Amino acid sequence: MWPTFFNFTTMKQIAATCLLLCSTLLSAQGIHIEPPNWWTDMPGYSVELLIHGQHDIASVTVQGQGVKVMTDSPANNPHYRYVTLSISPEAEPQDLILAIDYAGRHRSKKVNYELKARDPLIHANMGLSARDQLYLVTPDRFVNGDTQNDVVRGMKERAVNRQDDYSRHGGDLSGLASQLDYIQSLGTTAVWPMPILENNMHGQSYHGYAITDHYAVDPRFGGLESYQLLADQLHQRGMKLVMDMVLNHTGSMHHLFQDPPDSNWFNAWPLSSNKGDEQTLSLRSSHKYQGIYDPYASKDDVRRFTDGWFVPSMTDLNGRDAHCAQWLIQNSLWWIETVGVDAFRVDTYFYPDQAFMRQWTAAIHAVYPEFFVFSESWTHDAHSQAYFLNSQPALDAGADFLIYHALKSVMEEPASWTTGPTKLYAALAADYLYPEQAKDMVIFLDNHDEGRFMGKIDGNMKMYKVGLGLLYALRGMPCLYYGTEIGYDAVNDHGAMRQDMLGGFPGDQGSAFRGEGLTETQQEALAYVRQLGALRHQETLIGTGKLMQWAPDGGAYALAWYDDKEVLIVIINVDETDRQWDMSRFSELGIDQGQSARSLLDEKVMTIESSQHLPAQSIRWLKITKD
Repeated sequence: MWPTFFNFTTMKQIAATCLLLCSTLLSAQGIHIEPPNWWTDMPGYSVELLIHGQHDIASVTVQGQGVKVMTDSPANNPHYRYVTLSISPEAEPQDLILAIDYAGRHRSKKVNYELKARDPLIHANMGLSARDQLYLVTPDRFVNGDTQNDVVRGMKERAVNRQDDYSRHGGDLSGLASQLDYIQSLGTTAVWPMPILENNMHGQSYHGYAITDHYAVDPRFGGLESYQLLADQLHQRGMKLVMDMVLNHTGSMHHLFQDPPDSNWFNAWPLSSNKGDEQTLSLRSSHKYQGIYDPYASKDDVRRFTDGWFVPSMTDLNGRDAHCAQWLIQNSLWWIETVGVDAFRVDTYFYPDQAFMRQWTAAIHAVYPEFFVFSESWTHDAHSQAYFLNSQPALDAGADFLIYHALKSVMEEPASWTTGPTKLYAALAADYLYPEQAKDMVIFLDNHDEGRFMGKIDGNMKMYKVGLGLLYALRGMPCLYYGTEIGYDAVNDHGAMRQDMLGGFPGDQGSAFRGEGLTETQQEALAYVRQLGALRHQETLIGTGKLMQWAPDGGAYALAWYDDKEVLIVIINVDETDRQWDMSRFSELGIDQGQSARSLLDEKVMTIESSQHLPAQSIRWLKITKD
């Protein structure tokens, strides 16, 4: 039975408007099918269709060679039907005919459903590795490549206002694609745009995390064609595309929430508000993830975390429902197969049901073994990070918040027994807890949810160089947030931190892409990031050799990549005074006094002496070739 808090009449009226915008709506027949197509020769050889019609659906049959209906089940909402097609391994690409019979006197409908041939070429670049360098972009704030799609008829939010940090600014995927030369010049090998799927909310959804149609690229970003073109252009350059996946929640205007197949699809609580987009059946998540592994946790606390809504305008999906879980899995496979996505970053990974997340991640790798999945697991300590990595055996890696917090301490706190370089030393030592994932963790100094790195260090260019140098020297994949390379410095405000990229919009006075109108500080920052990107690309020992670190001496700290032929040493000093580093500490790597070393940042050749002078707030890269 449907709970009394679902008002079908109201929801159907709202859903009718939403469905007109859905890319998968077969408008002529009034039939909506998800996924909108499938492929022959997909592992599993079956697909569960979610079919929505204008009237109560009684049954569905199929006509096609090598395809039959395995199951035909009603949803609690009689306008929906769950239909599983069995696809023979010998089935050829074809247009199936689905015959949809309505209950009562309503006329039956026949619609085409396409089975496509798979294209193996779009998967040639699949996966990420420790040698990759990522570039994170907020598409709405990067480049406005097509002003014609700034305002789209039928979308709820129609204003573009660059003066408002939380309004749409007009950036799109064609604009992102137009600056791939610039992005690649930074050393980038993989581009990670924040979510690009439709967010048809009334406002403040420029960020992409309030999805309202899982099978449609937001038309203000240019639609599916622009996304496919971006993927193609990246692949032609040997670069990769990371898709930002949101499995925990949808926007409250999502057509499946406005007219759900079943109340079990969403975690619903007693009605708490009724304010436009914030019409919710929600309890806010407690955000206390510790309950998942806490042996003393109350069941209510766990439920409040996993089933609570992230924010009032984002409905909480229930992965424990078998049909919802299958829908999410198939949607993820559909994007990989349709666009040639190379990796997923999974938003709020530990908020959904963790059994479902294991099922989802395993299902992705069952079809695409080389595909790379990394999680956003915003933890604050090593044991928490270890739990969420090790409890998900199919997960390749995570965004490394432990290293992030350690780097913050190095850059922002005075050196002590527990802070500064010591915190980084301890964070790396914790890699023993997750040795398989550690080498591929995604590391960063700032991102779309945290204040800009340059702002946190009060514009200190010396510390900027130390921080970025460490980022590119550490194990894992460095991720640069757009604008960090020109010293953007906004903190404490999400809208401001996601500011427009200089030169990406009409009327900009200057351009980071063309190197015009930049301050001396911006020019210096950009040149340094390019130097680091090239250096990391050239020094293949990083991420492939063995890694060693040395206990800090005050604000001085060193690590080294090494093999039998060469050693790459990185030494920092974050103190406000000069220091000396005892070079004999490197003797176990076969480095002795009198050997020659090349300083990679300035290309000078030097002789190893008993101690290395470290200027205040500095970083040194030394390369030694063994005899």
